Amino acid sequence: MENRQRIGELLLDLNIVSKEDLNLAIEEQKRTGKRLGATLLKMEILSEEDLEYLLSRQLNTPSINLENYSPTPSLLSIIPENFIRKHLVLPIQLEDRILTVAMANPKDLILLDDLTYITGHKIAPVVTGISSLEEKIRELFDKPVSWEDSLKIHESADLEIIKGEPGMSDADLEEALQSAEEAPVVRLVNAVILAAIDQKATHVHVEPGEDSFEIDIRVEGRLKLLAKPPIKLQQNFINRIKILSSIDILKRLVPCEGYFRARSRGQYYDIDIATMPSLYGERMVLTFQQPFAKEELRLGKLGFASDTLDKFKELLSRSRGFILVTGPSDSGKSSTIYAALNYLKTSEKAIFTFERMVKNRLPGISQGQSNEKAGYSYEKGLQSVLRQDMDVLMVGELMSREAVISALHASLSKTVVLGRLLSNESVASVSTMLDMEVPPFLLHSSLTAILGQRLIRRLCQECIEDYEPPGDLIDELRELTGNSAPKLFRSSGCPACGLTGYSQRIGLFELIIPNDEFRDAILSNAGLSGLEKAASTIKYHTFRQDGLIKAAEGLTSYEEVLRIA
Repeated sequence: MENRQRIGELLLDLNIVSKEDLNLAIEEQKRTGKRLGATLLKMEILSEEDLEYLLSRQLNTPSINLENYSPTPSLLSIIPENFIRKHLVLPIQLEDRILTVAMANPKDLILLDDLTYITGHKIAPVVTGISSLEEKIRELFDKPVSWEDSLKIHESADLEIIKGEPGMSDADLEEALQSAEEAPVVRLVNAVILAAIDQKATHVHVEPGEDSFEIDIRVEGRLKLLAKPPIKLQQNFINRIKILSSIDILKRLVPCEGYFRARSRGQYYDIDIATMPSLYGERMVLTFQQPFAKEELRLGKLGFASDTLDKFKELLSRSRGFILVTGPSDSGKSSTIYAALNYLKTSEKAIFTFERMVKNRLPGISQGQSNEKAGYSYEKGLQSVLRQDMDVLMVGELMSREAVISALHASLSKTVVLGRLLSNESVASVSTMLDMEVPPFLLHSSLTAILGQRLIRRLCQECIEDYEPPGDLIDELRELTGNSAPKLFRSSGCPACGLTGYSQRIGLFELIIPNDEFRDAILSNAGLSGLEKAASTIKYHTFRQDGLIKAAEGLTSYEEVLRIA
């Protein structure tokens, strides 16, 4: 076979780029792992027309102007749309079982093999520019889809709605209630719930606008548009969900909360509802819980590094203490706490959970909830729990000074207390409690550990590949992993992961066990900067360090670590 001249050599021979610019591009390519041609384009060292010409000359492959081609629907159907979008390829012609495909890089032999496998045809590649491909693909596929079709609203599916506590119905509400129970609105609500379940969404956002309203879903931490129904359905959609979750539909000017349960394909989902007034109407968020999945949660499946897991288990096995689990919304705090309860569950221990509303029922564990209507507040309930002789107590979100103090008092006797607090930074959670005017001496005596956590996308293990880390990262990886030749990993995308390169999520953890310096900073109410300075004297893995260890193990990507940590 005739040897092909490298693209870098061609660039120099034709005086298109200087040696210095080429070296800079090569260094950037090593850092990012992207192709040299794409790197040259991004750095604006090379024009797209130049790259087309070079690839065509280098590979003896013809180039093509996509403006002169309009593939038919039957031709486009040969390659799946998500594959076309992911890899920037476009079928141009099929003749005698030879499929001509426009590509930005016909040198990609793996991609050519994949195309042969997917289509069953011999592939004849032609060269075209990346931006030309992107523009043509948008032109062919980004066609408006009706909101009914996007939600498959006309299809029937297995869904049963189980309402929360029965709400009071007033005669004045008859018209609003009737509108919310009409078939189109019911179908829309059911379709949204089913779409969220099918796509394993954690949240549904209902965003009101001036002329329309959007329904978005959060999947693996990322928000994406689900549908844009007509504005005339907005209020009835919201009222329907309010009715299901026992929220007064006339309370539109104040935030409201509720929940209901749904069943689909034999699995139950508890769905929390929270509304908030906005400029163009009520904004609503549905948060999906999977109650019976909590029974199977195990600490070893959450993504703990082995040494962190051993320390956490040791803390859980102590006779007393307060363990604060903290992180932002959708960071997996509840999953960690339920996994900890499963770890601790034994007939020899009295375990109790007390929350504002019990949504995840665990066999073998006593559970309670407040009842504001009966005058039984969450704070009052926590005070009563102190007299229940508990070995392990899990409390709900700690949002008030009284709740924090009750939880800390419980941990001073012979009870291990697990509590949740919303916070973006682990150390800042302590500062938050002190800002609530929680007595420093009480926190100083009670706090056993802070477990900060976040969720990060996991690499698909079906299409994973390793590569050399950037030079400035190697020493840090060597120190963290003990491996003299560490690797990083990426996933190219395959049918198993929907061509995204990622599948499911795992946790990143910071386990901070207070030392004397940190306790002194709490006692002196040193403020956030003082607490952070004291925390720097404690040996623990930060989110970044835990993420880099997972990246070196092939669990996640370096890009994900940078995004999260």
